[in-house]
Amino acid sequence: MQEAPGRLQVRLAADAASVPAARRFVVDGLTAWGEVDLVEAAELVTSELSSNAALHAAAAFMSVTLERAGQSSGVRIAVEDDGPIPVDAVRPRVRADVEWPGLDATGRGLAIVAMIAAQWGVAPTAVGKRVWAELTDPEVGLAAAEVADPVGVPDVDDVPVTLPPGWALVRLVDCPVELSLQQDSHLDELVRELQLLSLDEGNDGSAALAEEIRGLLVSPTHARLTGRRAAERARAEGRSSVDIEMAMPRELGDMVVRLQDAVTRADALCEEGRLLTLASSPELRALRAWMTHEVLGQTTHEAAPVPWPAWAQHA
Repeated sequence: MQEAPGRLQVRLAADAASVPAARRFVVDGLTAWGEVDLVEAAELVTSELSSNAALHAAAAFMSVTLERAGQSSGVRIAVEDDGPIPVDAVRPRVRADVEWPGLDATGRGLAIVAMIAAQWGVAPTAVGKRVWAELTDPEVGLAAAEVADPVGVPDVDDVPVTLPPGWALVRLVDCPVELSLQQDSHLDELVRELQLLSLDEGNDGSAALAEEIRGLLVSPTHARLTGRRAAERARAEGRSSVDIEMAMPRELGDMVVRLQDAVTRADALCEEGRLLTLASSPELRALRAWMTHEVLGQTTHEAAPVPWPAWAQHA
């Protein structure tokens, strides 16, 4: 197995659905470094920091960084968001300061981080804030202290993605913004209708298909949300196309192929009039085929990205 570099970074949508991906990212990095004794504490710290960024920062994106702790043993985990909630809202507390009944969800989560981390802190960035924690011996919980931010992570929009072994960065080059958002909305409509039909005992086929699609959507949700946020931001900026980057474990490539097959079968139900949702237009089908090709090729074969305009010419 190829050794991971000493700093791993990834950008995710600031959404609760990204928290499992953040945990997986950190665990895979620690495993590649042989730091298995830190996994349990790191999972908890990553969950708290990424959950706070996802739920309480009013952010669009967050970056997660895992870094070896320099000359000392251990690692640093940092989560940066691009939200407007100020640094003052995140105050490091030592254990003596903790009064559980008076803490909100954010305060309790950060109090847990304070108990686990050797030290942790928060620092402003050009676009938001960064909260970090340093982990050493998992058996030792030291009181948190507000110290200078030692991580030095770039601002969230400038994060150079460096991934653990077993992960891939999928790039959708020149992705059409409006068509991308349309296909995402169409998928949501299909899932909603299939879920409603699944409540009817006489629709066993729809129930099975709904369950299949729902299961296939769980693991890649963080990548889908990251792509959606990038497209929404591009539309707000008046752009017609955008390069979308989505980090994911490589095994998701096969899952995306299976999802494409399931959506194709759902489209057939639409064409037969068995669903109220309209069948996908030829443009949407071509876009989904391109996205599936890109995810599979880049996760499985490390293929170079094929821009949408080049694909569309031959679709």
